[in-house]
Amino acid sequence: MTETITVRWISPDSVAADAPHLKTLIQGLADFEGWGEHVDITEDEIVRRALLPAPAFRAVLALAGDGPPVGMATVYDTVYTHSMRPSLELEMLFVTEPWRANGVGRALITEVIKFGRQGGYDEMEWNVLKTNARAHAFYRQFGGDEQAEWQRWGLAF
Repeated sequence: MTETITVRWISPDSVAADAPHLKTLIQGLADFEGWGEHVDITEDEIVRRALLPAPAFRAVLALAGDGPPVGMATVYDTVYTHSMRPSLELEMLFVTEPWRANGVGRALITEVIKFGRQGGYDEMEWNVLKTNARAHAFYRQFGGDEQAEWQRWGLAF
């Protein structure tokens, strides 16, 4: 791939046009992880949540030329209780085929890390499938590592 990758954050001005692309990328990630049948968010809901006064999420898109986005990262604010300062939750990072291993993920995670550092966040956390060795190697390049002392749990409603 020789196209230059650019990244941009979804904004209140762009979210209506970006929502269909973001929904497609969310579905692509869910399919990749084996959760495709659980995606039920609509484009309207993406717009609604992105326009809340305290955004329910933020998203950054990766673009290659004039085509649709080829990757995305979504982040959420949480509070790190020990300091009562914000923590950043990387909810999703996804790059479509054939764009993987072509710098798209690097551009996205670099932008998210920059956002966290400039925004005064204490930390960033995320989940990685245990079986996704490529993702493990990717995140280690940026200083990320498995948090051995914690085991992430969940409860579905």
